[in-house]
Amino acid sequence: MPMAGDNKDLLVTATRAITINTSKAEVWKWLIQLGADRGGFYSYSFIEEALGYETRYQNAITPEFKEIKVGDLVRGSINEKHSIVPYSFKVLYVKPEESIVLDKWGTFLLKSISDEQTRLIVRSQEVANKKNIWMSISSYLEIPFHFIMERRLLMGIKARAEAGESVKLSPAKDIIWFSGVVISGFLICWFVYIAIGVVQSIVISSILSFFWMCSIWLVDPIPLYSVSMVLVVFIAIWVTIRSKRGGV
Repeated sequence: MPMAGDNKDLLVTATRAITINTSKAEVWKWLIQLGADRGGFYSYSFIEEALGYETRYQNAITPEFKEIKVGDLVRGSINEKHSIVPYSFKVLYVKPEESIVLDKWGTFLLKSISDEQTRLIVRSQEVANKKNIWMSISSYLEIPFHFIMERRLLMGIKARAEAGESVKLSPAKDIIWFSGVVISGFLICWFVYIAIGVVQSIVISSILSFFWMCSIWLVDPIPLYSVSMVLVVFIAIWVTIRSKRGGV
């Protein structure tokens, strides 16, 4: 699907979308809040803060910025000196209540499904670096992290647009989900280390790794899935340790 901002010199790295149960006008109010000095990025704020990206703290986010225009900067951090990699996105194109194009990011597009439903589509693009192999490798390494953060951004806009103004959203579920992903990942590495025989070392390890990847990429990022993954891997480790003791 052609979108504003498409360019033959840019590579499309991803096109993602989410359905939001409210009007385009309501979604637009939240979309134009993007920016560290505005409404943030609606993503995993605790990860952003850990990497040095400071945003304006708001207990209850309200759509106070009424417009965004070409030439504006969507800032990645209030204090770039603390950021691991400072960045900002220049606004290249704006069609009110429909589309925004950000340099070095891509296009945000709103399409009406009905009066009470909107499709928010994000197309990420980057400059092709065919001659620089290290830049190409770096871009591929960034894709998984960008997916996790951008998916949460879409969900964050959806939650705010559907809830209305002055909504208060707790990061607790996000922290639990992410902690579960990290802990289960380390536990799988431990299981691989202590595994006995071909079945455990290859078959079960591969199955656990597959479901771990699914818990990140394919299912919703909610605590139920990541905590369940921790439990499953812990049981596998417990069974392995008991079998080792029984064999002694």
